[in-house]
Amino acid sequence: MTAIRSTLVQLVIELKMYIRQPLYLLFSIVMPLMSFLIFGSMYSNMTYGGIDFFTVYIPSFLMLILFSSSVFSVGNQLISDKEKGIYKRIRATPISLVRFISVILIKATIIAMLGFMLIMISASVCFHIPLGVKKIPFFFVYVLFTLFALMLGIIIALLVKKVNTYTMVMMTLFFPMFFLSDATVPLTMMPKWMQEAALFNPLYHANRILRYFWNYKFHILYRNNIWESFMFLFIIFMALFCLLLVRWKEAYDEF
Repeated sequence: MTAIRSTLVQLVIELKMYIRQPLYLLFSIVMPLMSFLIFGSMYSNMTYGGIDFFTVYIPSFLMLILFSSSVFSVGNQLISDKEKGIYKRIRATPISLVRFISVILIKATIIAMLGFMLIMISASVCFHIPLGVKKIPFFFVYVLFTLFALMLGIIIALLVKKVNTYTMVMMTLFFPMFFLSDATVPLTMMPKWMQEAALFNPLYHANRILRYFWNYKFHILYRNNIWESFMFLFIIFMALFCLLLVRWKEAYDEF
């Protein structure tokens, strides 16, 4: 009972700290939601390859929320705390380090689910998008993607030493990854070399998978090559995981 109570107290503190950090809140909740409302108002009557705007972009915006709230925010916090020596001090106390980090992951999951619900509510209330039991498989896939993104955030946090390095690299990579994810500007409107570069973008493949489970129209569109997106993300994860195993002792000692 004491462990549960202390976990809840830490979770409340983590959520309060998150709310007080406007940059994280902006990228993970405010920006995707406002972008969804703005683009939805502007392009709701447009179609892309015979598929309506909302069928294309609802899973895309959810993917962006997932990336910012899980990979970026979690990785940034874990590396920052590690750099400050917080985890080494915790390891010298009776407090479980696993439980302490688990609370951070629970917070990120709550943020991702909050972003999911806000997009769903906005789609239904503002644009009258029908939602029903057919979207349940998509919800479970989104939850699995959240867990996948959290694992990536943890692995990257174990591998990177300095928060400034992490922030600089992630912010540098975020714009081209975002731009080439097919989540805002359609890739079909871009030059051929950009379309080929998108094939090496994890956000592009995550976007394809979420779209595949969002609407049956993408089953037809992606049925011959959706396995490539699953395989690409699996290879990325395994490469990072193997790198972590190679330097596990050093990474753990730094934590």
